[in-house]
Amino acid sequence: MTDPTTPSAWGIQLSKLWMATGQPFPVDVKQLALEVTKTRFPDPIGIVTPHGIPGIDGMLSKRKTKGDWCISYDETVTVPGRINFTLGHEFGHYLVHRQTRKEFRCGQSDLLDYNSVASMKMESEANRFASFLLMPANDFRKQIERQVISIDLLGHCAERYGTSFTATALKWLEITAEAAILIVARDDFVCWSYPSKLASRKAAYLPPGTPVPRSAIDRLGGAAQHSRNECRRVGPGVWHSTMEAEESAIVSDQFDMAIFLIRFPIAGLMEHDEEPEHDSYNFLMDRAQGLNWSK
Repeated sequence: MTDPTTPSAWGIQLSKLWMATGQPFPVDVKQLALEVTKTRFPDPIGIVTPHGIPGIDGMLSKRKTKGDWCISYDETVTVPGRINFTLGHEFGHYLVHRQTRKEFRCGQSDLLDYNSVASMKMESEANRFASFLLMPANDFRKQIERQVISIDLLGHCAERYGTSFTATALKWLEITAEAAILIVARDDFVCWSYPSKLASRKAAYLPPGTPVPRSAIDRLGGAAQHSRNECRRVGPGVWHSTMEAEESAIVSDQFDMAIFLIRFPIAGLMEHDEEPEHDSYNFLMDRAQGLNWSK
């Protein structure tokens, strides 16, 4: 079997391998990493184990005595899906980057706080690999076809793939033809936002530091028990200067933040010029915070 040359190609190949064996989702990254590397590489991953180091989500390190590699992770993380994505991330470092250094330490802030451009690129590539491995696009589309996208539906996908809500929503935004945007906010201000391709072409993007619309804040404050499937239609001037929007939101008490899923139903009816495609993980690497925030 020929080795792929890009993170996404690696993710696609190994995801297909997992599905071809009849294994269910979510992908067992530990099992896959141990089995694949011992049959394909002279310096395989020899162990995947908890490390008990606070603040370090995951590590990939070469073991001097055995000449193989170790993936370790913070077993105290309580957010569903974050450990699985971390394991996928470190597996990506192994496949794509292990020739460049002997250790990778990836904490929630460290992923975005490397000093060099090369390091930031490697973190982005490791995330991209994990996305393609854990959430194959064809299967993802089957889960959502002929259904209206909602927070609950994306939550179902997150459970299926063993990923966080945030990572799952970003994957949907990458593959959808809809105009939509994911917004993460704290203390009534936007931390980051990520638009789908069509939303980007319609200038539906809120930079960090933008105030969250007052009506959205009031809704969250006055309806703490509202259904995650509840969607409110709002007029132009709330989330976009000229387009109506459908607004859904959830609150993460653990991270003291709100996550908004905003869809623009009429955007697809408008003519627009094509722009280059973008990638969610590269996009977030260009921001200074928020990659690993999750519900």
